[in-house]
This record gives sequence, C-alpha cells and structure tokens, in this order.
Amino acid sequence: MKVTVQFFSYFRQRTGKTEMPVELPAEATAGDLVENLGFDKSITLVAVGVEFVKLSDRLHEGDIVSLMPPLQGGSDEELLITDKPIDSAETTATGDVGGIVIFWGIVRDREEGRPITALDYSAYREMAEHQFRQLIAETHRRWPLKRVRVIHRLGRIPVGEPSLLVRVEAGHRAEAFAAAQFLIDELKQKVPVWKQAVAS
Repeated sequence: MKVTVQFFSYFRQRTGKTEMPVELPAEATAGDLVENLGFDKSITLVAVGVEFVKLSDRLHEGDIVSLMPPLQGGSDEELLITDKPIDSAETTATGDVGGIVIFWGIVRDREEGRPITALDYSAYREMAEHQFRQLIAETHRRWPLKRVRVIHRLGRIPVGEPSLLVRVEAGHRAEAFAAAQFLIDELKQKVPVWKQAVAS
C-alpha cells in the first residue's frame, strides 16, 4: 500500500521535506506509519485528508496522511486565515443583537519566560479551515447565536500585534461570553496552527 505523507511544523523541520510517498503493509495503521518513520507516537497527531484519525485506525491505498505536533487553539459566519494584519472589528450590529464579545489574541513580549520580538505562525490551511468551520457549527448547536467571526493571522507577527480575532454576537451577553470562551479554548486543541518564537 502506498500513501502520501505531508509534514507540518516540527516534522517538516526534522525531515526537511513537505511530503513524501511511503510504502506500507496492506493492513497498516496510522500508528504503524508513525513508527515506520521513526517518530514518537505520544507527540504525533495524524490526519487523513482534513480529519484527525486515531493511531489504531487503518490506512488505505492513496491516502493523504498528515503528521503534525500537538496543537496550540448565504451565511452569517466569517472565517479568515490570512497572512495580512487584522483590521479592527466594527462595533455596530443588527437590532436583534444584545451582546457582542470580541477577543483579541495579542503577541506578548515573552514566550516560555524568554524575551521575543515576534511569533512565526504556520498552519495546515485546508485542515485548519475545515476544523474552524466544524467548531463554528458546534458553537451554534450549543448556543443561540446571531453571528460568529474568526480571523487567524499567519506568518511573522511582531510583539504587540494581534494574531487572532474572535467576535461573537448573540441576543444576550451570557451566550456571547460562553460561546467565545468555548471557541478560544477549542481552537487551541483542534485547529492545526503552530507558533515559533523569534528571539530578541
């Protein structure tokens, strides 16, 4: 069985490749692939296409398999993954909105206690967009929201500039606060975006 393996973040740095073909036995699992390539299964996330899989899941001929390290985190929705600076959010809303929560994620001047000048953000874009949209849909299932807006910036972002904007509009403030907290917490666990500090 032949699969194509895509490497992201640490794995791309370690292999020096963005992708490579790999031959595996017919019944091989995602965990078998990780072992075959010599990586630590305890710190490897595996996706097939744009969905995460378990290490025990079997692979199939022609699969596009992505290896990545653990993650950070006619529609009214807006999702944008961009290399450009994030503009300020508008403050107006429609008449049925009673509460708006806006969260800005800002690059701090320290990472793990060390001074930095910027953070370099990278992502598996197709999967990130897919996972973001699933999170937005799940947020709507949990709370009666009017609109959700998520913008995540990629590339090198200097200290003091925003890397993330989450805006949630709802009929009442309680739903807006709860939904915004949920989105922010979940994206760090499920969306394949990584950051690397740029030392000062």
